[in-house]
Amino acid sequence: MGESRITSHESRSGAFAEVALNVPLHAGDRVFTFGIPQSLEPRISLGTPVRVPFGRQTSLGFVVRLAEQVDRRVRLIAAVEDRLPVLPEDLVALAWWMAGHYVCTVGEAVAAMLPPFAAALRRTQVEPIVLVQPHGPVPEASAPTGVVVYLSTDPRTVAVVGEDARFDAYAEALRWAVEGNLGAIVLVPEISQAERMAGWVARHVRVQVALLTGHVPEQQRWDSWRRILAGEVGLVVGTRLAVFAPLPRLGLIIVDHEEDTAYKEEREPRYHARRVAEERARVCGASTLWGTPAPSLEVVHAARTGRAAVITLAPAARPAISVSDVRAEAGPLGGLFGRRLYQALARVLPHGRAIIFVPRRGYADFLLCHECGTVPRCPRCGVALTYHVERAAPSGSRSLAAARVELRCHLCNHTEPVPQVCPQCQGAHLRPHGIGTERVEQAARKLFRSAAVMRLDAEAAPTEASQLRVWQQFQRRGGMLIGTQLLIKGVGQVRAAVVGAVGIDAGLNLPDFRAAERVHQVLTRLLRLAEQEMIVQTFSPTHPALLAVARGDAAKFWEGELAARERFGYPPFRPLVNLIVTGPRENVVRERADRLADELAGAGEVLGPSAAPIAKVRGRYRWQLLVKEHEDAARRRLAALLTTSKLPKDVKLTVDVDPVDLL
Repeated sequence: MGESRITSHESRSGAFAEVALNVPLHAGDRVFTFGIPQSLEPRISLGTPVRVPFGRQTSLGFVVRLAEQVDRRVRLIAAVEDRLPVLPEDLVALAWWMAGHYVCTVGEAVAAMLPPFAAALRRTQVEPIVLVQPHGPVPEASAPTGVVVYLSTDPRTVAVVGEDARFDAYAEALRWAVEGNLGAIVLVPEISQAERMAGWVARHVRVQVALLTGHVPEQQRWDSWRRILAGEVGLVVGTRLAVFAPLPRLGLIIVDHEEDTAYKEEREPRYHARRVAEERARVCGASTLWGTPAPSLEVVHAARTGRAAVITLAPAARPAISVSDVRAEAGPLGGLFGRRLYQALARVLPHGRAIIFVPRRGYADFLLCHECGTVPRCPRCGVALTYHVERAAPSGSRSLAAARVELRCHLCNHTEPVPQVCPQCQGAHLRPHGIGTERVEQAARKLFRSAAVMRLDAEAAPTEASQLRVWQQFQRRGGMLIGTQLLIKGVGQVRAAVVGAVGIDAGLNLPDFRAAERVHQVLTRLLRLAEQEMIVQTFSPTHPALLAVARGDAAKFWEGELAARERFGYPPFRPLVNLIVTGPRENVVRERADRLADELAGAGEVLGPSAAPIAKVRGRYRWQLLVKEHEDAARRRLAALLTTSKLPKDVKLTVDVDPVDLL
């Protein structure tokens, strides 16, 4: 089927529709009003896809509100677009909420919910979707967690805190939904986790499961969308975009690893899937289950204020955990491995397995001239170039003779050779500083010559398949695996006798109010990989985040962090909006940021403007303002500003509500 068209000579009936178009706020408004021709009135309802005249062309949109009268002359809807499905009413309501919360048009919110329109309009044959089917024997039921009681009574939101045991709660909740003929959505942070989770769900609940991720081809995603909307599939597993799955009787949303930053969309509108899931559950009257080994402070606060119940599932056993003060425990090679960590590694290598977590990839954070203090920076981004040492020898070789050394920008991938002398003062005392995975790998190969040493970071294993191969090799050969946060993301993890963490002080001291929370979450997830012992090396052995992990007392850490957040007015106590102005001319960017701060005066506490911590990316300068809101006053004023004010063509304003980082 195609479009059902009308001619411009038909009269209208007096009915009007507000149509959501995928255009930004500076196009004029959140929605646009059109008249409904008499010939189309029987076919127009909430959620109907239509074509409307917009400017000099016809644009595609969705009816998101009906009205009987308007106070101005309007143009007529041109056609109903039969090749697209009707948007369900709960998603229409959610789009309106997103427009207000994330400062965007309703059309931008709708576009975020759906696969690309163009894929649905193409008349090409597509491979039918393959649903994940139940297979294998039915797993034995574990001891009840009691989660169903909380899902059936107010506030109908529960946080399940635990490692592997939280999956028992997932299975109970999903069976409850299936037995009640309710639809359910299970969200995971990473694409690599989605397929495995879909198989787990199908096996435990014994129903077919639809998979929705960004890796599913666009036309197949539309096929899945239509089948879900028609009620042919009642269980959906996927990444953040699956939160919009159009289940007719949605009764349950599970958000696994709710603390993961991957749930934050990086494109506009910059929604957070955990927050959207909470609102969608409210609109549909559904229940929400947050699962995590290390909850976010937003979830902790929700539990403490009665907005969520909590079930804590303790692990069967906990390895020994110690915090090593590297100032007092110098080890070989200048303290890269402190004495305590070195001794633990020596006990298990070469025949056992050990894992070392390093927050950053590369050899060192930066190159420093010891004569004048110059640090080479990226000409396009302004950030310090990371010092990389890449082996030309095959993996597993211990020869360091053939190695390529370069400086690389981790934002735009600009590379340049390491200078022999300082470009500023011509001095010859240039030294790398900081700790990266490559540097730790080099030190490990020198200290543990008979052990296999492997690396897991974005340089050594850039794809999911290569990451899985590294884990398989580690399981087969043993030895030492050195990695970044890829150690706790993805699939295929293998436990080790000893887990160490080095260089974490850089994460604790980032210019971000969530820095300590993030380090605590990473170390808590790393703990799962340790069979016998975990050792955390630091220059700050009394830091509350580290003591909380070592003592197993997360509650005390949460209490201190929440008190600080409340004192300084940060989430979850006050909404936070990060406004980022970017452009190729710094003076224009700074002037526009100053003007924006003046225009938002009185709508909340405005911090800045100031140059962003990462002040330049790919040749564009970045200035930011942080707005701690009084309710949603700043967002209302900002929406009005965006519909009326015009930015220079080469300047962009990004609105990030509920930002997950401030860099």
